[in-house]
Amino acid sequence: MESKIFTYINTSTLSREDGSMAGTNVAVESGISVANWPTDAQSPALENYVALEDATLILRLRNAGAKLKGRTLMGELGLGLDRDTCGDAINSGLSDVVLKTDTTGEARMAAAISGCFGFKPSYGLISRFGLFSLIPSMETCGILSGSLETISKTIHTMAGFDERDPSMDESGIDQAMSQFNFQEDFQDGPLTVGLVREWNTVMGQSGNKGFEQAVATLGKAGVQIKEVSIKDFSLARTVHNVIGTVEASSSAGRFDSVRYGHRTSALVKNWNEMYVKSRGESFGPLVKAYLFQGGYFQYQNYSAFLDACRIRARLIETFEKAFETVDLIALPVSGNYGPTTEKPDTVSDFYDIFSLTLLANLTGNPSISIPGPVNDGNTGPALQLIGQRFNDARLLALAASVSDIYTGEMHHEI
Repeated sequence: MESKIFTYINTSTLSREDGSMAGTNVAVESGISVANWPTDAQSPALENYVALEDATLILRLRNAGAKLKGRTLMGELGLGLDRDTCGDAINSGLSDVVLKTDTTGEARMAAAISGCFGFKPSYGLISRFGLFSLIPSMETCGILSGSLETISKTIHTMAGFDERDPSMDESGIDQAMSQFNFQEDFQDGPLTVGLVREWNTVMGQSGNKGFEQAVATLGKAGVQIKEVSIKDFSLARTVHNVIGTVEASSSAGRFDSVRYGHRTSALVKNWNEMYVKSRGESFGPLVKAYLFQGGYFQYQNYSAFLDACRIRARLIETFEKAFETVDLIALPVSGNYGPTTEKPDTVSDFYDIFSLTLLANLTGNPSISIPGPVNDGNTGPALQLIGQRFNDARLLALAASVSDIYTGEMHHEI
């Protein structure tokens, strides 16, 4: 069982026994640095690479007594869910927590598939130092677990300012940490959940009966349902595509086979031929296609990138305004056909899968996937909740209430 789930198993039994994470088994994808562990991010570009030091979040987990279990399988450089086994690590009981790169919603989608909770924290709350970034402005360390309490404890342990990560927001971190530290009463009135007016018609997801039933269940339980307008919602997919591919193309430039990265074993005539041949061997089809698109927007259509950045700013502003009238925003995790680990053939296919989770990565908001109710051994569709940025503790607390209503049973209290 372990050999099918883990690419590397930690044989060390050393861990602190007095920390807040003591006794918690944590699996880590290979795109997050753990000192002396193989860290190839499931890509030929990083074959045989062994991390020299711990990522900041790993160091904090160690200091809190977490037991690092090993490496789960992941999509290449964190893109997608091809061969992913993080949900298997949770369902098998081999790990209490899996740390997973969330670029377009991978942690939430993987959780929806496996029937557990998947959380993407606010961008800038947890240090990204030690993550092998493909899309720096959108990637965060996602968390999978069967327990909301465990997710909350893990976030609280990993969060905090790190001067080695320029993406950190010190004032936002202070706000978020105060919520965790003081365990505020997060709801003193009726819970209001916002539904994005544009998602159904624009994204072509009409007839998503599972999501409609989930919303109806919340309404019957006294949750106030309110429609909110995110006018650029229809452009979110394109905006993520343009910005994401440009950042990826730039980030992947370091894998040049000269300083480090895969180097071809083929006989070549000169340095340039070695570089081209090595790059051609370093990435799988999806990542290659993604990088080619990024090169196009970088060098042939840069104005499209600038437009995408402007629209992204508008989306962030509109999102913040929506939270003036609602506590949470709800979306499906996926469209009509449910979450899938199917390997996409094209970039367009890839975005078809993650079209409803990528918005939170684009805006930096925290988001969580809640498993659906279990009937006759079948798990209902997962529900995605998005909270206000740096209100991570509040989102987790409200998610516990929503989960209790949606599943009809008491799951977890925070």
